[in-house]
Amino acid sequence: MQAALKLHTTVQPGHRIEVTDPKLPEGADVEITVTLPFTSEQTEEARRFRSLAEVWHRETAALSSVSQMAMHPAYQEIIGMGRDAVPLILKELQQTPGHWFWALRAITGDDPVKPEHRGRVREMAAAWVEWGKERGYIS
Repeated sequence: MQAALKLHTTVQPGHRIEVTDPKLPEGADVEITVTLPFTSEQTEEARRFRSLAEVWHRETAALSSVSQMAMHPAYQEIIGMGRDAVPLILKELQQTPGHWFWALRAITGDDPVKPEHRGRVREMAAAWVEWGKERGYIS
């Protein structure tokens, strides 16, 4: 049996969320989904990413060298956005698989792509999207 319970709470110092409710039996397994409202800073980051990504796509469309694409100033600026860029890049990969893997590795220090999928953009994108879902960057 499932029951839905909607609560509103504030994130505690140290990024902790505590949930107490007399309707929850002790030891119960619960699933909690956290929804964060977009702030103007977050939407500004998304606009900045979109603008940089458009410049990068336009100015590297004729290149075949992934390293040249990754060295483009707009791409490097996206890497400089740090972890704020990760969900934006992953959403981009969900819509259109592309060469975002260098940036994702540089920002996260991770690489979920299996060796047999290297060079296969769709499989590489799928691995990163799954990675992002598992870590809560995207849904």
